[in-house]
Amino acid sequence: MNSAWWTRFTKTALPPSETSSELRGASPTNYILTRLPRLKAGRLLLEIHGVQRQWESYVVALVGDNIDNLALYYYKHATDKTPAGAIRLCSATVDLMEEIFCVITAEHTWYLCADTQREAEEWVDMICSTLESAATSTTSTPTTLNDDSSLLRRRRLSSHVTASNVKEIQSRDGATRIDEFIDIYIRSEAMDIRTQASRGAFSWSSLRSITWRVWLGCLPPTLSFGKWSAVTQCNRRRYDELCAAYPLDLDALFDESAQNPSACMASSIVKDIRRTRSAMPFFQQLPVQHMLVRLLYIYASEHPNVSYNQGMGELLAILVYLLHVEQWNAFKSIHGSECGQLRGASISNSSGYSVDSTISSLSDFNAMEGDEDDAYVQVDMIHLDSHKHLIIVDTAGFLDMLPFQGQNAKCTLACRDAIGQLLASLTDGAFVEHDAYALFEQVMQRMATIYCPHPSTSPTKPSTSPSCKETALHAQLERIHNHWLRQWDVQLMQHLDTLHIPPEVYLLRWLRLLLAREFQMFQVWALWDAIFALSPDDFRFVEALCVAILLERRADLLAQHDVSGMLQLLKNVGMSSMQLVECGRKVWLAAALDN
Repeated sequence: MNSAWWTRFTKTALPPSETSSELRGASPTNYILTRLPRLKAGRLLLEIHGVQRQWESYVVALVGDNIDNLALYYYKHATDKTPAGAIRLCSATVDLMEEIFCVITAEHTWYLCADTQREAEEWVDMICSTLESAATSTTSTPTTLNDDSSLLRRRRLSSHVTASNVKEIQSRDGATRIDEFIDIYIRSEAMDIRTQASRGAFSWSSLRSITWRVWLGCLPPTLSFGKWSAVTQCNRRRYDELCAAYPLDLDALFDESAQNPSACMASSIVKDIRRTRSAMPFFQQLPVQHMLVRLLYIYASEHPNVSYNQGMGELLAILVYLLHVEQWNAFKSIHGSECGQLRGASISNSSGYSVDSTISSLSDFNAMEGDEDDAYVQVDMIHLDSHKHLIIVDTAGFLDMLPFQGQNAKCTLACRDAIGQLLASLTDGAFVEHDAYALFEQVMQRMATIYCPHPSTSPTKPSTSPSCKETALHAQLERIHNHWLRQWDVQLMQHLDTLHIPPEVYLLRWLRLLLAREFQMFQVWALWDAIFALSPDDFRFVEALCVAILLERRADLLAQHDVSGMLQLLKNVGMSSMQLVECGRKVWLAAALDN
C-alpha cells in the first residue's frame, strides 16, 4: 500500500454499528457458506474497526447468489473454516481510488487495499457486476419500484477509462441519457450532486456540460425545465447577433502571406490558437481553429475591459471539446449518419465548415490513452428516501418542475419524450459554438480579475480601474501564499520567501488556466467539476488546489535550494487529477471549519 497516498486520502467512516459488530463476531452457523457459491477470493488488506492506518491482512471472498446473501467474508488464514467477519452488500456502493477501494453500507464504510490498482479494479468490477445482476433478478425489490430498478441506486460502471469506453459514454443512446437526466436533475438534490461531482462522480456522465451551465448561470437553477430551451435559444440568438456585429475575415487572418496590420488582436489570437492543444487532432482541424478564433475575437470585442489575453484559448478549448463530445448526435458519423455542424444554420451555411468527427472521436481518445490512470468512470449510489411518496411525473409536471428537487419520481412515457426533446435541444451539435460562447462568457466573468489589464474605454460597458484589478489579483496571490500556505506549512512558505520566489511566479499559470495545462483533457474536466461545484461564484476552490500541489511537492521543494531548480519542480504537479481534488477538498474543508 502507498502510505504517502493514504495520508492524503480524506474519508468519512461511520462508526461500527451493533449490526456490524454482530457480523464480526458471529459464529459459522450464522453464515450458510457451504450452500453459497464463492465468486472471487484473494488476499487483501482490510482497515480494522475504522481506525486509520490500522490495516490487517485477510483472505477475502465474495460469496452469495442473490441480493440478500451477497457478502464479502474475510478470514485471517486461508485454512480457517470460520470467517472473522463479513461485509453485507445488499445496500452497498463501491468506490475506487488507485489500489484502495471502499465498500459503503448503511452501517459502515469499509476500506480494502489490493497489491495493485489493476487488482483493486478487478475486485470492484466483480462486486458491482454481481450486484447489478442480483438486483435485476431479485424478488426482494419493493413492488412499487419493480418496474424501474434505476430508482434504487446507481453504481460504478467501470474503474478505468479507455478510448473505447469513453466513446461509449459519450455516444449513449437517447434512452440512456434520459435515464441519466432523471437521476441527476429530478431525483437528486443540489448539494448531493455538488458533493458527488467534487468526488469524481461525473467522470461517467454524458450530461456534464448541462450541469456546468446550471452551476455557472447559463441555465439558472431557479427556472423550471420548461424554460430551459427558451433561455438557451435566447443565448444562441444573442451570439448570432454578436457575430453580425463583429464580423471577421478568417480566411485573410489564416493566410500567412497576407498583411493585415489593422487586425493585430485577431492575429494574436490566431497565433495562440494554432498552438492550443496541438497534440489533439480535433484542434488541428481548420474549422475548429476558425471557430475558436471567432469566439475569442467576439468575446474580446464585446468585453473590451477584458479584451484578449494569452491563456483564454486554453480555457475555451476545454469547453468546446466537452460540448462537442456531448452533443446529442455525437459519433453518429462512425455509423454512417451525418454529424452535427459546429455552427448554427444561420452562420454555418455561409462558412461551409464541418468537423471530421471520426478524427475527434477516435484519434483524440487514443492520443490520451497513455496518461489516464485517474480518469475512471464512476457512478456513485444515490439512495432515495424510502419514506418519500412515489410521484408519477407527466409532461406538464416535468415542465413546471425545478431541477435538483430530490423527487422520488417515475416519469411517464410522454414525460420521457419531453426530456428527450429537451436534451436534443440543449446538446444540439449545430450549436456547439453558440453554447461554448455562453459558457465561456460565464467563466470569464469569474476570471476577469486575473485577465483584465485595462479599464473599459466604452461608456456603455462596465469598467474597473487597473488598480482595482491589480489589487484583486494581488489579494488572491497573497491569500494563497500568506494565508492558505502559512496555515498549512509555514516552513514551506518561509523557504519560498528565503529564495525570493514571489507567488505570482508559480501561481499565475495555475490560476489563469484553472490548471488546464497540467492535465489531459478528461482530467481537467474532473478538476473543473470540483471547482464549479464547490465554488461556482468565484472559483475559489482552485486556490485550495494550488495549496494542495505545494503540499504534495513539499519534500522535494524543501530539499531544493536553487531558484531554477525550484521553478522546474513547480512545473510538474506530481499527482493525478483525482488525488489533487481529494487533497484540495481536505484543504478546503479545513478552511471552511476555521471560518
